[in-house]
Amino acid sequence: ASCDAKEEQDPPSAGTSGANASAAGATLQQYVGDVSRLARLLAIGAASGVLAGLFGVGGGAVVVPLLALSIPDMDHKTALGTSLLAMVPTAAVGVVAHARLGNVQARVAAPLLVGTALGAGLGGQLAASDHMPEHALKLGFGAMMLVLGGRTLAASLR
Repeated sequence: ASCDAKEEQDPPSAGTSGANASAAGATLQQYVGDVSRLARLLAIGAASGVLAGLFGVGGGAVVVPLLALSIPDMDHKTALGTSLLAMVPTAAVGVVAHARLGNVQARVAAPLLVGTALGAGLGGQLAASDHMPEHALKLGFGAMMLVLGGRTLAASLR
């Protein structure tokens, strides 16, 4: 079963072999597209990973706009959902790296986790609904990035 209603089929499993190999190759081609698309996705992922590790940003600030701009058939709502799925392991790897350095305060993170999970559920429902036009999401996203970026820049110059 597929997690994404827009996705036609799941990627082939790692155990595909023999007579199914050519069919698996065709399925992989359908799943990731051409080599150029795969290269763009890998570059977006790598940039997001580096920025997530350095600054704690990635999914919303980097992946969503890059997906929406560089993958012609991807709308903003699909970029949001795709980014959220890709950020789960990224966040876990980042947490491990920062925990090893002693940069994680579990007492602060626990209530943030609960609030974030509840908020993400509500926000995801709103963003995915037919009542939320894509242009409104893009406008809100852009405005939020400008405000947060401006405040961060101003604070760093003090």
